[in-house]
Amino acid sequence: MLVGVSARAVVVVVVVAAVACGRPSRPVMYPAGSDKDDGYGDLAQQSAHLSTSDDDDAPFPPHHRHHADGAPYGGDPYGAAYNDDDDPSDAVDLRASRWGRLHARNPPHATPATALTGAIEGTVTWRGARPPALTTACGTIEHPSVRVAAGRAVAGVVVYIEHVEAGRAVPSYPRPAGVGGLIVKHGCVLAPASQILTPLPGELAIHGDAAEVRLRVTSPGETTARPFTLQEAGRVVVQAQPGVTRVEADDGSLAAAWVVAADTPYYAITDDAGRFRIDELAAGTYDLTFWQPPVATARAGQLIYGAPVVVHRSIKVDPARPAHLDVALGP
Repeated sequence: MLVGVSARAVVVVVVVAAVACGRPSRPVMYPAGSDKDDGYGDLAQQSAHLSTSDDDDAPFPPHHRHHADGAPYGGDPYGAAYNDDDDPSDAVDLRASRWGRLHARNPPHATPATALTGAIEGTVTWRGARPPALTTACGTIEHPSVRVAAGRAVAGVVVYIEHVEAGRAVPSYPRPAGVGGLIVKHGCVLAPASQILTPLPGELAIHGDAAEVRLRVTSPGETTARPFTLQEAGRVVVQAQPGVTRVEADDGSLAAAWVVAADTPYYAITDDAGRFRIDELAAGTYDLTFWQPPVATARAGQLIYGAPVVVHRSIKVDPARPAHLDVALGP
């Protein structure tokens, strides 16, 4: 009799265990905001809340600007510009540009057109002597602003067209397609030496390497440069202005970087063979700008720059075949 009871007990235990294994327990989901809520309810509510304004009741409050000395890695982690004083008006709130609101204020581009088969192509050469390597307090570097290759071809020249009446449409979803806006410190060089940044408004990000450096940034129309500290592995972000921005070391020891900011979809950078091509043009006459950074010289360990080399050329475009334009630059 005792044996039978034990057998039935064993069967009951096995059945209960099987039921328990077949029905795994689930964590209890408490209401959001209750005293037992572990945070997941609040997170779910906030994730489902779509915010389309900068009101204070937005689910995730906007990031506040930071002073340069208080931000990690040499700058605001969310990309706001800063400088070395305490005037908050110099900082730029980039939330609007992050979510595509700023580009709605872009100046209108060319009227969109179809069947754009016209093109301009050519080469850029250097007519003077090849600029020599230079020695600064940082070290000896190849000439930082003029890159002359075989056949006197010049690489890195910015070529662009402004004030186009009818042309290609600019992709703008979710935000306009852009180019440029990045400078990297690599040893004794800020690279690339020259670039174009478009469309506007846009931001210019400067990234550091293993050594901290003091920078100065001269924006278009400014006679006084703004100082920045680019910390080790840090980043500085500034708002780009239409025109040419110059970025260099405060002591002149680094090869400078130049940024041409223009609101145009028609641009090119010459390759190592000095070649460029701008296509998708309608029939008509166009004014091209060739922009080359100034020739640098070294004096007492510092890099000294003169005026940039800027050339304007007009050319007529026939949709049936590419227009050809060769330009020689030099001092």
